[in-house]
Amino acid sequence: MICPSCNKLASSFFRYSFSFQGVSFAKSIRGYLMCQSCGTLLRVTGFGTQFWVFFTPTVIVLAVFVLFYRQVLSSIGPNATAALWMVLVLVIVGTLTFGLWRFARVQRVESEGSTKR
Repeated sequence: MICPSCNKLASSFFRYSFSFQGVSFAKSIRGYLMCQSCGTLLRVTGFGTQFWVFFTPTVIVLAVFVLFYRQVLSSIGPNATAALWMVLVLVIVGTLTFGLWRFARVQRVESEGSTKR
C-alpha cells in the first residue's frame, strides 16, 4: 500500500501485522492508519483484485479440508490431522494478512473531526 501523500510505503508488513499503526485500537479495526513516512492519517477503502483472486482458492482449500476431514482423519490419524490443520490455518492466516497489506487501497483522510454542511 502506497501513501497518496508522499508516494512511499504507508506501512511495513510487520507494522501492519503486529501494531495499531499509529492510531487507537478502535480506529485500527475500522481501517485507519498513520503513514509511517509522513504521518498522514489514511483509511483503507478496499483491496485490489489480486487479493480477491487469491482469497477464493484459499476458501476452497479450507472447504475441501473440512469436507474430507473424516477421510483424512482415518487415513493419517488424529495427531497428523491436527498438525496438518494447524499448519494449514497458519499458512492461510499469514498469506491473507500479507494479501490484505500488499493489495490494500488507501485514501487520505482530510480532517478527522470536520463535519460536512
